[in-house]
Parts: sequence; C-alpha cells; structure tokens
Amino acid sequence: MITERIKNITLSGTMAVSAKTIEMQNSGIDVINLSVGEPDLPTPEHIKQAGIKAIETGKTRYTKTTGIMELKKAIQQKFIKEFNANYSTEEIIVTVGAKQALYNSIQTLIAPSDEVIIPAPYFVSYIDMVKLAGGKPHIVNTKIENKFKITAKEFEENITSKTKALLFCNPGNPTGSVYNKTELSDIIEVALKNNIIIFSDEIYEKLIYDSLKYTSVSSFGEKIKNNTIIINGVSKAYAMTGWRLGYACAPREVISGMGKIQSHSTSNACTISQYASIAALNGSQQCVEDQREIFEKRRNFVAEYLNDIQGVSFTLPEGAFYFFINIEKILSSSSNIKTSKEFCLNMLNEAHVATVPGSAFGMENYIRLTYAKSMDELKTAMERFKKFTKQI
Repeated sequence: MITERIKNITLSGTMAVSAKTIEMQNSGIDVINLSVGEPDLPTPEHIKQAGIKAIETGKTRYTKTTGIMELKKAIQQKFIKEFNANYSTEEIIVTVGAKQALYNSIQTLIAPSDEVIIPAPYFVSYIDMVKLAGGKPHIVNTKIENKFKITAKEFEENITSKTKALLFCNPGNPTGSVYNKTELSDIIEVALKNNIIIFSDEIYEKLIYDSLKYTSVSSFGEKIKNNTIIINGVSKAYAMTGWRLGYACAPREVISGMGKIQSHSTSNACTISQYASIAALNGSQQCVEDQREIFEKRRNFVAEYLNDIQGVSFTLPEGAFYFFINIEKILSSSSNIKTSKEFCLNMLNEAHVATVPGSAFGMENYIRLTYAKSMDELKTAMERFKKFTKQI
C-alpha cells in the first residue's frame, strides 16, 4: 500500500532506541537514557516567562508562514553581531525545529539524480532527507586522524558531474568535532570553484569547549552567501527542544521555495515558541554560557571514566554533547556480540544503559552516547558500562 519512496527510508536510529528505552522505563526498569541528544537542563526562566506572556496576551493565533518579523529581526541581529553576516528578513525563515529547516531546504534545492556529498559519520536523518527529495547521498568516510572531519581534498576528490551539494554538521553529531576557520575556508574554496551548495547544520554552535573559537560558514561573507544554507535553531543552546523552533538563512529564492513547502505542510512554527525565542536571542546570553560550562564539566567527567574502560577508545569531543566511542576491540573479542547494534541492544537489556549504534550514523564499530545528563546519572551509567564490557 505505501510507496516505494517510503519503503526505502528508515526510522531514525536515535528515535528507535528511545522508543525501546521508554517501553522499558514504562515497565518499571531503571534505564539511563544516553541515546537522545537533548539537554536535561530546564529552559531558562526569562524564556519560559516570555512564552507564558505570549499566551496571556493572546498571541496564540496563526502568524505568517515564514515567521514573525520580530523574530526574524532577532535572528538577523544575531548573525550581524556574531559573524558579521548580513541577511535580510526575506533571507530568513522560521521553522518547526531545525530538522524542518533542513528538510525543506533539501526539498527546495535537490532534484532527482542530484548527488549530495555527506561525510560519515553523519546525523541519522541526512541520508533519508536526501532520498525523500529524490537525490542520491554520496557518502565520504572520514578519518579519525582528521577528527572525523571531511577535508577539502576529500571533498574535491568525491565531486562528480552530478554533485549538487555538501551537507555537514558543525559541531558534529555524533562526533563533537569542530571545523576551524582554515578548514572551512579550504572547503568553501572547493565549493565555489565547482559551484556547489553548502548545507551547514550549525545547531550546536554554542556548545564549544577548551576555549575554541567557533566559525560559522556565514562568516565568510558575500562570496559564499549565494551558495550557502545555514541551519540553526534554539533547541540545543537554550534547552528548548520541545518548543520546536528552528530557522534557516539562505538566498531569497531558496527561502521563498521553503516557504511554499511549509505553507502546504505545517504552516507557521508555534506562535508561542516564536515569542519565547525572541527572548532567547535578545536576552542575556549568560544562560547559554552557564549551560556550556556544565556540559564541559560533564564531558571531562565521562572522559575520565572512558579512559578506564578496556577495549574502548575515543577522540575527545570539542563541541556538542556526544562521545563517539570505538568498540572494535570489544566486538572482535566477543563470541556473541559482533555489531554495534548488537552491543547497544545487549547493553540496554542487560546493563540498562541506552546508547546508539554507530551503524545509525554510517560507521560500524562505534557507539554514540550523550552526556546531557546529571552527574549522578552519568556516574551510574559509566559504572554499568564498565561492568558490562568486562562481562562480554
């Protein structure tokens, strides 16, 4: 009954694990969920109050499909202030989460047979979003010595006559790797030389550690602007995942196309969330820094534990809130667990710790876990993790 198009896509790997976890938790099992990329911290108070005020003052009706002007201006000012990037309000669209911004932009720009270069490991939804547009994902396996980042040389070597775009996440999900200014500059030069579009998913931009400086693709100015789609939102930086508010900055024609799609699907993003997001972007950013510091401490805490677990290795994440852990030695020595999926299912069932198999991100022999949990939960999870690996 369903179409071949839908048969050929998969359920999000992170959502599948999360569903199993919730099922176990509902049965009374004490599962620590390290699978879902969601801040456990509360939405800052001034943002919540802005949402409440929107309700109390009757701001609960439809808005323009592409978002209210006040929020677009807040996004506009953010890019001017942080990256010296100038976008008109007609080059900005507000969406139902960053995922919709990415989905709509891919639907707008990718035609059947167009190839999209995607570095692996990649965010779980990238592949199927491209397929749903009729495009062909062109996977490029990155190297651990490059911290799982595609190099300009690898990018150029994989360009074909059908290549339309490059899609990547910075900071990376699932790796936490961060592209520096030189790396991005080299990639941009290749894109410009070959007239290739860059989809830059920057949803984790505020979660950067070790005093690293973040560089947005938008900061390279007018020379790349017409070839770039910037994807972002408030979910990660402001602990607003459930508010479902994302946005994109792109050439006017692209934003217009995205608006057409949105007008026939969700229409506008939640009105209340839009007003709350104005408070997030325009208000004090100390809450963002406070959250970042908490995550950095948690990252260091988990790293200490992982260093003490035999058979695993990792590259210390520079951003986001994930560890991408190599378990190849464990798999090769185990008699009954041979894949990352089997490892995760066994650890979930036996140790009651939920993680995501690397296969969901296009790379076997790895697992992803999030440290967006309390210190107590992380300590218990790591002790269970260590005990489980010893048993197998």
